[in-house]
This record gives sequence, C-alpha cells and structure tokens, in this order.
Amino acid sequence: MPTPDSGRLLRTLLILAGVFFVMIIIAGSLGAWLSGFMEPATRGCYLMQSAVQALVAFVGTAVITARLTSGHPWKFLGMACPCTVRHLIGVIIVFLIGFPFINQIIYYNSLLHLPDCMAGIELWMVEMEEVNAEVTRKVLSGSSVADLISGVLVVGVLTGLGEELLFRGTLQQAMTRDTRLGVWSIWITAAVFSAVHLQFFGFFPRLLLGAFFGYLIYFTRSIWPGVFAHALNNSIVVASAWRSPGMLAGNVTDTVAGEAFSADTIGVSFDGIPWIAIASMVALALFFRYGCRYFFSRSTHRSSGNKRVHEF
Repeated sequence: MPTPDSGRLLRTLLILAGVFFVMIIIAGSLGAWLSGFMEPATRGCYLMQSAVQALVAFVGTAVITARLTSGHPWKFLGMACPCTVRHLIGVIIVFLIGFPFINQIIYYNSLLHLPDCMAGIELWMVEMEEVNAEVTRKVLSGSSVADLISGVLVVGVLTGLGEELLFRGTLQQAMTRDTRLGVWSIWITAAVFSAVHLQFFGFFPRLLLGAFFGYLIYFTRSIWPGVFAHALNNSIVVASAWRSPGMLAGNVTDTVAGEAFSADTIGVSFDGIPWIAIASMVALALFFRYGCRYFFSRSTHRSSGNKRVHEF
C-alpha cells in the first residue's frame, strides 16, 4: 500500500468534485433532452432520468476520476478484483439476519425531531422528504412484470453500481489510500453517502448500510460485493412496493406503494422492548466476529513474482 499523501488526496477530491460537476450537468442536459420524447412526470420519465444519472454522473465520474488520479484505475475502483460465491452468500446472510435490526433503526429514525429552536430546519427537512417521497412513489409504482424488471434494473442494479463506484470505489478508496484514517474513511464516506440523499429521516439506517458497503470493499478489495449488496437492498425495496395484477384485485388498490407489503416492517416493534431487533443485532455481531473472515476474505491478485498486488 502506498504511503499516505494528503496532497494527493486533496488533488483527487478536487478532480472528483470538478468531474462530478461537469458530468451532472451533462446528465441533466441529456435527461432533459430525452424527456422531450416522453410524457413528463411519469414513471418511465423518472426511470430514464435515474438511469442517465447513474451511468453518466456516477459511473462516468468514478471512471474518469480514477483514470486521472491513479496509475491502476480498475484496481483503484476495486473493479479488477473478483467477487466470489462466498462473498455473495455472506451478503445474503447479513441481509437475512439483519433485517429486523435495520428496520427498527428505520422506525426509530422516523420518530426523531429537532429542538424547537430548529423548527424551521425541520420543516425544510420534512418538505424535502415529501418531494423525494413523491418521486419515489412514481418510480416504484406499476403492476406488470415489466414494471418490476425495469425497477430492479434501474433502481437496483444501475443505481447500486453507480453509487458504489462513486462513493466506495472513488471517495472511500481515495481516503483509504492517501490518509491514515483507516476504517474512519468508511464511516466518513457512509455519512456523506447518507447526507447527499437528502432524506434526513432515514439518515441513520442509510449510514449503517453505507458503512456495511464500505466494509465490504475494505475487506475484499473488490467493489463487486458492495455493488451486489447495494443492488439487493434497492431491489428488495422495489419488490416490496410492486403489486401484481392479482394483488391489485385484492382490495389494495387504494393504498400507496408499499403499504400492502413493506419490507421495512419486518421484525419491527412499535412499542415496548424490541426483542426481535436486539436478537438480530446480536446475531449480526456474532456473524461479523466469527464469520466475517471466512465469507469476506480479501480477494488477491498475483503478479509474475507470485506476490500480492494491491497498489492504486
């Protein structure tokens, strides 16, 4: 691993910010142009804009920044290291045993309120939540199989890939490479990742998810387990909001997307001691303590000298 270099980190961050600024303008312009061929403010229009943003603003920024700041851009992004079946199984286990814990955090976060002296800020936060929620409802609406597949591909796969490359593959990797922050780079990146979503009443669960994604690339040296985990998480949201024609015929047509079945309610205790969430938290702790090394072992590349190569 190269010697930490704060000057190189600053240069990388400036390049990252500059490239992202240019790419977000390009993505916005391209999305606006393509929107002219579609009915505005519809699910298809929002999906198209999300796909353009993921591919151009997120993936594009990550790849260009890596090529400008690293002699080994694909290794820097974690794209050169393989994702093993063991990695994927480990991710699935974490999701299965961690659902009640993260859902309880989602519930508690939704109950948080700022002090009275910050009522104006909280009102602005609520308004932002409502705007984001309306767009989300549009994107997650639909009842056909095609709607489900398109939602998984765009919201799950493309968004998961783009956000992981931008945040974990570029920002976190730069801090890990050029500072002595170590695992703190994971939490700093997770905090930035959660904050930029502008969904403040979901900040803490997204922070924990972002940290999990960050630890995946930190342990495995590969971006792909985190991409899989991110895509899986988003796809679960899409699937839980999707309603087939059979479900629509079952007197749930007057509910908003996701109320017929919501993955966010699994294992949640709305009052009293959240025993299920506590058990889930303990199970997660035991898994990370005893199973992490087995399931998330570091991927390696060997040179002609049969030495491990990790340079960025």
